Amino acid sequence: MPVFDDLTARLRRLRAIENDPPRRLRRALPQRQTDIDGRERFLVFGADVHRYRNTPLTRDAVAAFEGALGVSLPPAYREFLLRVGPGAGPYYGIFTPQESLDEFELVGDPAGEFRFTRADVERLYGRRRAWLRDPDSTGGPAADSLVPEDGCIPIGTQGCEGLVVLVVTGDLAGTIWDWGSTSIRPATAAPATLIKDLYAQVEPIFLGPTPDFLAWYDAWLVNAWSQLAGGDAR
Repeated sequence: MPVFDDLTARLRRLRAIENDPPRRLRRALPQRQTDIDGRERFLVFGADVHRYRNTPLTRDAVAAFEGALGVSLPPAYREFLLRVGPGAGPYYGIFTPQESLDEFELVGDPAGEFRFTRADVERLYGRRRAWLRDPDSTGGPAADSLVPEDGCIPIGTQGCEGLVVLVVTGDLAGTIWDWGSTSIRPATAAPATLIKDLYAQVEPIFLGPTPDFLAWYDAWLVNAWSQLAGGDAR
């Protein structure tokens, strides 16, 4: 499908920029840090882990993953695993099936009922917009997290105790949520870099109250391209 071919091509372009940064980046960041192996660190947050590598899964592997979950994957995510594959993605990348399964002690029963409704996410989204306007005006843009949270699967880590979870049951199946040890909320666009001079150049992307996987993944690519390419000629 063209959408997945496009994702793969955009990942390749980002990796090419990271491996040979344009003059604008070399001027702004003359001293790039190195990783533990002495290689220059990538500028996109988490790319030192996934290194823009994706390995598409076979249909048998996806079927085995669904069998272990006891529930079907949302169609867009299933096709992503088949055509692009785990690896490069927001934060530290997209989990392999085994990495997802390894995190289930932190989540719950994938085949269970996800406890939020569309009315709930509209309320949470409204709270977030109010919080962005005035951080002291509300109790915050997230709901208290239950442990476990049923009806969703972990598909990536944000670092520390943060996870990215994909809803797999009910009316909100296919939506992406940010999950922490004490709170959960509909996902926001993932930052592509934590480097202040680059991060400040990008307009925030609002994904709305029910962000689906492809919109969330695309927003990360848009952020990364804006920060690294920036329309600058080499």
